[in-house]
Amino acid sequence: MKISNQEDVKKSLTGIIEIISEKKAKIIDEIRLKDELIDKLVFEATFNQDKGVVELSRQLIKNIAVEKGIILSSVYEYYKKKARDKRKFTVPAINVRGMAYNTARAIFEAVKKDKVTAFILEIAKSEIGYTEQKPMEYTTSVLAAAIKEDYQGPLFLQGDHFQINAGKYKENPAAEEEGIKKLIREAIEAGFYQVDLDMSTLVDWSKEGYDAQQEPNYKETALLTAYVRDLEKELELDKLGIVINLGGEIGEIGKGIQGRNSIVEDLQAFMKGYLKELAVFSEKRGYQLKGITKIAVQSGTKHGGIRDEKGNVIKGVKVSFNTLAEIGKIAREEYGLAGAVQHGASTLDPRCFVLFAGYPPPEGFEISEELLTKKNAKILSDNPAAEVHLATAYQDTILDHSDFPKELAEKIKKWVLDKHPPKEGEDPEKAYIDNRKNVWGPFKFELWSLPSDVQDNLRKSLVKQFSEDVFKNLGVRDLNFIG
Repeated sequence: MKISNQEDVKKSLTGIIEIISEKKAKIIDEIRLKDELIDKLVFEATFNQDKGVVELSRQLIKNIAVEKGIILSSVYEYYKKKARDKRKFTVPAINVRGMAYNTARAIFEAVKKDKVTAFILEIAKSEIGYTEQKPMEYTTSVLAAAIKEDYQGPLFLQGDHFQINAGKYKENPAAEEEGIKKLIREAIEAGFYQVDLDMSTLVDWSKEGYDAQQEPNYKETALLTAYVRDLEKELELDKLGIVINLGGEIGEIGKGIQGRNSIVEDLQAFMKGYLKELAVFSEKRGYQLKGITKIAVQSGTKHGGIRDEKGNVIKGVKVSFNTLAEIGKIAREEYGLAGAVQHGASTLDPRCFVLFAGYPPPEGFEISEELLTKKNAKILSDNPAAEVHLATAYQDTILDHSDFPKELAEKIKKWVLDKHPPKEGEDPEKAYIDNRKNVWGPFKFELWSLPSDVQDNLRKSLVKQFSEDVFKNLGVRDLNFIG
């Protein structure tokens, strides 16, 4: 049945879903809902050209999710407890870029199989752009996937790297600030109850002294923290007991002063200034504003992975676990944070993931003292990374899969190299690998429309990857995170 208008959507519900009210739906036929209707609703919510059809489909998916016990939630209280939690685990925050519905289905299948309750699904500001996937579309795809896979429980969505552009900020601070506020509001209204405030781009390494370097960062982070707390009241989330979980960042991932990793002094300067600024905002409002619960650091990794001249991932461990240990300990003990956050990790050797969670390296896996000393191994064991962000490896799994259609793969590669030609002296293969993330938006329809058997095989590979590489190694299998 072709869906042309809202009446067509309502007809497709016959015998499956009963609309009780604008915000309530009753499930009549669970099997037909999962076998046929949810696929149709999420497709129309994503691609239909009729705005009314899109809005009705999205609302129906949201209502069905609530009926099934899928609740958009915040990790705030859990992260406050994690600061004192002695268990060894790190929360995976998975960036779902393209083929959002199918990829999220793979995550929920692995989640159910491994009895995982500690996981976050996220999308970065930059990814929202190149995947052409606004927050509400993202939320709809994830909720639909949860319904399809019969998931129940809290669902944590996160805005990753909600970041200010330093160049634009320098030219017009008010306009750039207004832009990030608009994005934060849009995300929260879509059910993103986790937001990473990444003002690390504003750190001024040209200045002397840690406070002077971090000052623009902590001031803007505090201002946006206050903005979020105001939004909670405006949107009446406070009446629902929802506290938006916020994170800060003290070192821009993949960058920094002459490649320097973050150090404890950066954290202390940031937190001292941030808490002082937050106290001022609190006094103006007449109540204590809740602050960030985690801190992201620069530890030597890079988004997209560290690759050779051919674009192949260099699997050798490059992340400084010493940085995570030293900063994580102070973050937890002095500031009550859940700990340090690691970005750009999905392309690392997955065997090293156990180190994030505070476990010793597996047999046969060697790591140098430069990256993890014996002293810091003990510290990291007691203070695991709070969260690790994972993205590129799952993009690679899809686009490099043996079952991915060859003709479409060639079409995608040609498009990438036409739009992003190699720089002088650069291998075309590396240019392709570095820039193929940009295909998720322009090729969205074709990728969502792959034959069902191809999608099944892609999902099967992703399930194994999420289960074995991520959930097992990060210690979140059979973990009671929300109890």
